[in-house]
Amino acid sequence: MAGFVLCATVIESPAATSGAFLTRLDDLQDDGAWYVSTFAIKRDSFRTAWKRGSVTRPPSGGTMLSLVPAPVESSKDFFGAELQRKQRTHFGRYEIVMTAARGYGVISSFFTYTGPFFGDTHEEIDFEFLGRDTTKVWLNRFVDGQKLPGQWTDLGFDAADGAHTYTLDWLPDRLVWSVDGRELLRVTSAETAIPQIPQRIYLNIWGGGAAQEGWAGEAPDQIRAHAIYHCLSYRPVGADAPMCSDKSEPVHD
Repeated sequence: MAGFVLCATVIESPAATSGAFLTRLDDLQDDGAWYVSTFAIKRDSFRTAWKRGSVTRPPSGGTMLSLVPAPVESSKDFFGAELQRKQRTHFGRYEIVMTAARGYGVISSFFTYTGPFFGDTHEEIDFEFLGRDTTKVWLNRFVDGQKLPGQWTDLGFDAADGAHTYTLDWLPDRLVWSVDGRELLRVTSAETAIPQIPQRIYLNIWGGGAAQEGWAGEAPDQIRAHAIYHCLSYRPVGADAPMCSDKSEPVHD
């Protein structure tokens, strides 16, 4: 797909964290900032293989990540899509403008992550949209390899009906998840552990299996779904830089 750097494996980027950036995902430049995942996780319980062909640009704009049935010769049930930003980010404000995917067993997401592959313990902060009910979002985090309690949160609208701006404020002592400027959930270091390690930004779509039956549900074999991502921005703590919600022109680091 033009505009993205396609790579079958993830290569560790320099330890330095990213400065502020704002990227319109319907005009993503081939600046080496992204990987498109093209591999299959070697775990039978994970039913999706990442394919570059599942990342496209729809006529309406944005970047579309699709989930489709895999051909019979595949070792996986589905072909899905995943984008990873190469450079790590840390404390600050994150914004994504996106339309979630609809469909039982479908998971579309925006999250930050690091883990053993990168020489770290597993740390992660999630916006996960479960296609079985897109009037809600699953907000979750991992710290020092431990999955902490998540929260199934009402949005007040259907996230699959159109684009909304989702915001994560990640600070040393708190996490705040918001949508369209309205706070959804706040957790503080007084009540729970807060991730501290710089992470990478991911966008993906995948199909749940038996292991996800009690959460997202097990996706039907012939499911087809897509999520559309329009804008991504990040501003480190203390920085003054445009964000997606400012309707500003894109800048690239």
